[in-house]
Amino acid sequence: MNNTSDNETDYYAFYDKIQTMYYASYIWVLAAFGVPGNVACILTVATMTMTTATVYVVLLAAADLAALVLKLIYHQIYYHEVPVNTFICKGDVVVQVVSCYANWTLVLICFERFLGVCYPLKRNAYFTTKKAIVIAVLLGLTLCLCFLYGFVQMDKTEEGYCYVPEYAREFHTTYWYWIIASIYFFLPFILISIFTGLIIVSLRRQRKARETIRVTAQSTSGKTTEARVEQTICIMMLCAAIVFLLLILPTCIYHSIAPLEILKDDTPEKFFASSMFQYLAISLSEANHAVNFYIYFLSAKRFRFRFRDLMGKCFPFLRRRAHENIYKGYTSKTQSSVLHESNINVKIV
Repeated sequence: MNNTSDNETDYYAFYDKIQTMYYASYIWVLAAFGVPGNVACILTVATMTMTTATVYVVLLAAADLAALVLKLIYHQIYYHEVPVNTFICKGDVVVQVVSCYANWTLVLICFERFLGVCYPLKRNAYFTTKKAIVIAVLLGLTLCLCFLYGFVQMDKTEEGYCYVPEYAREFHTTYWYWIIASIYFFLPFILISIFTGLIIVSLRRQRKARETIRVTAQSTSGKTTEARVEQTICIMMLCAAIVFLLLILPTCIYHSIAPLEILKDDTPEKFFASSMFQYLAISLSEANHAVNFYIYFLSAKRFRFRFRDLMGKCFPFLRRRAHENIYKGYTSKTQSSVLHESNINVKIV
């Protein structure tokens, strides 16, 4: 009996060590990729023609950047067990608002893209640059109001950690849990799924109409540039929306089954599986703040061109090296073609 208990203790200690290592490192990986990626995204999209879509993409990158930095700060506070106070506890709610705002900004972009695809001739009437900014501000204010209850109630407890007061804990665990989960995960997941599906269906149905519009738009260079930017943004955001759905799906599953106590932890293996599922779900959902730049870079040729041009302006030696490589490639091709022609002439002679 004692041997069994000792073995379980060893297993718990071993699994806890793995979880601690994962928890300690994952946020640094996300920050290492996400912070420079979001900065590069802001600078790259800012060089494109300004439309409502580009404004929202820059706003999304800024929200992702802020969310990553704040999450990294609070991760270090909790990991190193820094003594908390009221300011830190309420600041944790602010981090949730910023992260949630990034999710809803993507919802807003998908909605704007849906209108742009379904009503291409009237899109400017629905979304002008000023209206886009006003809507983004109203979205932020709405989310602040949604999280206001949590901001007011969250405070340092007598035990020394952040939680709601004793009198509010029943409401917090029974109702507030589902309210926040719906605002944070479920509603963005459902809305982005709907808008993404409608965009794909509309693109297929209106292919001929879009080709006609594109031909008409080629009459002036300004419209051609804007049309190309719109097409690039549409491709980028469709890919970002699909990746968002894939990354946030485990979190939606976890928050759906966690209150039902389906995940058992009566053995070390089950405890490790349920805990790691929670950590993986959280880290994957937070990865949404770090991957968008790389999605844009891989999915949109125009974005890659803009980014390379930006890097060439910021780092001239990269441009010189690229020109040297192009020149070497051109020289080698020229020499090979000359040798090929000379061989042909020799054979003819």
